[in-house]
Amino acid sequence: MKKEIKEKAKMAYELAYKYEKEFSACSQCTIKALQEVYNEEDKGVFQALGGFAGGGACECDGICGAYAAGIYFFGTKTGRGLKDIGSNPEDPDGSRKHREQFKLIKKLHDRFVDKYGSIICSSIHRKLYGRSFYIADWKEMKKFDEAGAHDWGCTSVCGETAKWIVEIFEDFKHKK
Repeated sequence: MKKEIKEKAKMAYELAYKYEKEFSACSQCTIKALQEVYNEEDKGVFQALGGFAGGGACECDGICGAYAAGIYFFGTKTGRGLKDIGSNPEDPDGSRKHREQFKLIKKLHDRFVDKYGSIICSSIHRKLYGRSFYIADWKEMKKFDEAGAHDWGCTSVCGETAKWIVEIFEDFKHKK
């Protein structure tokens, strides 16, 4: 991997880790780090991704918010847009762009499964902390924090995810 890519990936890790430690909400912390690495800012996206934190509304039974941020990121960079539908007679439904996006998401998915065993928030909790937490409940949130969620746990998940996203995206860009 080129030095520049390693530096971007390291920066993404450090920023996502830092933001998750400082103000939590894995989905927002991960996208904020990526926006900074790529010198982009979209306050609407940051705001919208807040709902994905903690597996979706802190219910912990959905996908990891950092993973959701990755899906969003890859979608904006490579996904099928409205202009892709009907504009190319050889690809009338724009499915080529769809497949491109899916390949990147699959790579992120596989890294999650390899490291955490799942993309599901509660399963990742069990892997990291030995149990899952229902963090929509403030008593559980306190236990979650005491277990290290914002000291080493979810902070590292956000960092790793942001790093992986940069690595996957940069590899994709350089192979095109």
